[in-house]
Amino acid sequence: MKRKLLGLVAAGMLMALVGWTRPPAPAPDPVAGNANAAVRVIIYQDLECPDCARWHGIFESQIIPKFGARVGFEFRDFPLPQHLWSFNAAVLARYFDTKQARIGMAWRDYCFVHQTEFTPDNLLDKAVQWARPYGITRADLEPVFARADLFALIQADQQRGRRDKVEHTPTVLVGGTEAQNPEQLEQMLTTALAAR
Repeated sequence: MKRKLLGLVAAGMLMALVGWTRPPAPAPDPVAGNANAAVRVIIYQDLECPDCARWHGIFESQIIPKFGARVGFEFRDFPLPQHLWSFNAAVLARYFDTKQARIGMAWRDYCFVHQTEFTPDNLLDKAVQWARPYGITRADLEPVFARADLFALIQADQQRGRRDKVEHTPTVLVGGTEAQNPEQLEQMLTTALAAR
């Protein structure tokens, strides 16, 4: 027992000397509605995707008001390669999440509503203008695109999406089953809640 304890202490000292630290746990994906609900909807989305923008409007106006007290809606980043500004917009969203979750969600809302106004060349300028009321400056945002931790969060969502067999956005899952339209999603949620 003493030998094992000494080995653990020595290993700990060695890790401290070489500067090893346990990697941080990934930040949770943003959740609307009831974050602690047993029933959860997983939404893989791309901020540049027109279908995602349409679904997002339906979530905001119809689905979350109706089910949000009893259901968690988890938003995962799944930027598609053909969309030229979506990955960087997701990086910005993750940065805004670090300030406050509501700021990150507000940025996502803004991207969906103003989707047609964005280009790869004006994304940062629009983000700077949008973020100014939150006290976030260009100097705060310019280094965001070099942050490996933010990139890693998006890449982790993309990997989970591949495991979940996501082939398009939006992909809206309840218990691993995809909802093809808002009406079907409402039926799935009604059934899942009734089973609780």
